[in-house]
Amino acid sequence: MPSLTRCAARRWLVGCLFCLGVGCGPTIESHTQNKKFSTAIENPGSTRLGRRLAAIAETHPGESGFLLLDRGRDALSWRLILADAAEQTIDAQYFLWKNDQAGKVFMQRLLAAAERGVRVRVVLDDSMTEPDPQYLAEFGLHPNIELRLYKPFGPKRKSTALRWIDYAKDLRLLNQRMHNKLFVVDGSVAIVGGRNIGNEYFEYPGPFVFRCRDLLAVGPVVADTNSAFDLYWNSDWAVPIEQVVEPVPSRQQDETFWEQLNEFAQDSANYPAGFFDDPREFASEMEKLETELLWGKAKLLVDAVPTIDGQPQSHAVLHRTSVALGNMMEKTQHEVQVETAYLILLEEGFEALKRAKARGVKVILATNSLASNNHVTSFVGYRKQRKKLLATGAELFEMRPDAASERALFTPQQLSEYKTVFGLHSKTAVFDKKIVFVGSFNLDPRSVNLNSEMGFLIESPALAHAVLASIQQDISAGNSWQVVLRPDGKVAWITSQNGEVITEPKTDPMASLKRRAAADLLMGVPDDSQL
Repeated sequence: MPSLTRCAARRWLVGCLFCLGVGCGPTIESHTQNKKFSTAIENPGSTRLGRRLAAIAETHPGESGFLLLDRGRDALSWRLILADAAEQTIDAQYFLWKNDQAGKVFMQRLLAAAERGVRVRVVLDDSMTEPDPQYLAEFGLHPNIELRLYKPFGPKRKSTALRWIDYAKDLRLLNQRMHNKLFVVDGSVAIVGGRNIGNEYFEYPGPFVFRCRDLLAVGPVVADTNSAFDLYWNSDWAVPIEQVVEPVPSRQQDETFWEQLNEFAQDSANYPAGFFDDPREFASEMEKLETELLWGKAKLLVDAVPTIDGQPQSHAVLHRTSVALGNMMEKTQHEVQVETAYLILLEEGFEALKRAKARGVKVILATNSLASNNHVTSFVGYRKQRKKLLATGAELFEMRPDAASERALFTPQQLSEYKTVFGLHSKTAVFDKKIVFVGSFNLDPRSVNLNSEMGFLIESPALAHAVLASIQQDISAGNSWQVVLRPDGKVAWITSQNGEVITEPKTDPMASLKRRAAADLLMGVPDDSQL
């Protein structure tokens, strides 16, 4: 996990350099009209996948079906299965796509689909792309692939520090990022949830592994995912990568890149343990899927594309994520359970908790501890509110960096080699044991007011039961600490070890001295609105 004292120092340095005008380069214009307009597949039923899934959905008229992708291995498997099955279109929208093992394997499958004649469209937020994203440019040069960066800033090939200087010069870019996570194949099946494309999101062995959650969806709600993708794809903010990266790779470079990627995908070492030796065949997986889908009435929540030059870019089928979830909270009568990587409430959030308490609603909140959080800055915003959260009557849980259920996925040798830390990245809520939200939305100011977000909101007691069981495992002793207020007003952490209840008083457990010092230093930052 990176040193967050260094991160804080780097932010301070970038700010100083920006104010002094040091190292300033032109920020790439965020919008462009010099690109091709395109839309989702018009007739999903013309594909084998579309016909099969439409037949399944017909048995549940008016409802959509969902498969809970609770583990990284299944989440990766289904993305690859669907990419392999694609006949006409693949659309992918992500905040982050790393050039690591998972990123390369996924990219190779999409390239293989493009080689079969499938049209592939990819839109990525630029804020977390690498300083020299040649791998994205080479991927996007295939004649059947288009790749666009959302609000790019640059130019590329600069150091990370200098790119952040360019970034800081335009607060429109800094404050409104595309945090959406969406994968749609042949217009008939979609995956939405909390996972970006990178090793840690799919539980590869490594120094940091995320606990995350996605939903695979079939049925009528998929039509809205097509519209949502097109909204961002055709927006003025999405810029073709060939307008951003210089020089544009040559055809010879691309052919070499494709060959290397194909060779990479044939190496079993580039997959999670046992994954490569357990191929999943389309027909058998479809039969299995039909028995595992959980059905319910669903809608897609997607924030509208931010305004440009005073003109809103919106769509009638879209629902603002934070508003819809706030309305659900007000309707809740008995219980709400929320699992969120980052937990920082605005004042209206606290008012909502007070009203829930007055109605007798049980509130369970699960988030990261200092030891498990990959962003100390976000943790500090939460720590400032921790006692206030407990004062509302909410039950509060923080993930352990050594969560037992996560450690069980790896060998002792892997855990020892990487010194693995586990962190929470899921963004999930269950209202009154019957309505489920799974998506990209964190319960923090950035998701409420700054980023664009998305997710499925589903009325399905069966799916709610499955998600609640997953959350309960995550907050159980050995996986999380329950945070409580002691009689003297101080915070304590309760867990169990070898069947014995253990209380960790006064200080955030398992956090290094360095991380505690970083958190203490950042407690003096007055504004949490950017977190």
